[in-house]
Amino acid sequence: MILQVKQLVIAERLHITDWSIPQAQFIGVIGTNGAGKSTLLSAVAGLVPVAANVVRLNNRDLTQLSDQQRRQLIRYLPQFASVNAAVSVQQVLQQGLVNLHLTVSVAEAIERVSREFDLVPLLSRPITQLSGGEQRRVQVARACLGDAELLVFDEPGSGLDIGHQLELMDHLKARSQTGQLVLAALHDLALAAQYCDQLLLLHQGRVVAFGPPNEVLTTENLAETFAVTATWLCTDDGVALLAQRLHKS
Repeated sequence: MILQVKQLVIAERLHITDWSIPQAQFIGVIGTNGAGKSTLLSAVAGLVPVAANVVRLNNRDLTQLSDQQRRQLIRYLPQFASVNAAVSVQQVLQQGLVNLHLTVSVAEAIERVSREFDLVPLLSRPITQLSGGEQRRVQVARACLGDAELLVFDEPGSGLDIGHQLELMDHLKARSQTGQLVLAALHDLALAAQYCDQLLLLHQGRVVAFGPPNEVLTTENLAETFAVTATWLCTDDGVALLAQRLHKS
């Protein structure tokens, strides 16, 4: 079992009794604002104190790991991440490699991730001079440096245009197919349905459903959690969601 979460209780924010992921895949965490998505990701990443043996990664109790050990195993990107100093994109990426054990040289690691996330033309530019979407791509790339077993992203596509959103989802999907477990909070349900292997639907801190997108994004679940009804347009190339609010009686 790769990831196990048992009796994860954080007062008034989260109550998950038993949730597990058996193999590397792309997992989307969905739900309304305040559903507990960010809290769950923070707990898995080790940023929220939890009881021993509540969160385990490949049979290792994450509460027993040092910060250095956790850094090798888990890379985490919060919903809001910024660099205020006028350092270059290359320097930002280099800072992301501090204390990481690499199987390649620093130069090669930066070159790989820069090509993957279309950052080569930006490497010499100060990050403070980039657009919000460009800065987000730098932050995502930085979080993907190294050989972590688990990638945890809170709204990784925030601020990205549609082309770079799709490119990002392609990269995250590819990483899950090569052995990394990718756990990402997502608001775009159509992208989540198109790319994720499984979805975890949270509502008021509890698990409503976990499974393949077509089993989670049902009429009943969407009505209960989002108070919407949806029409799905499905083709061989992807899906789109046309949503309407349910009128309160």
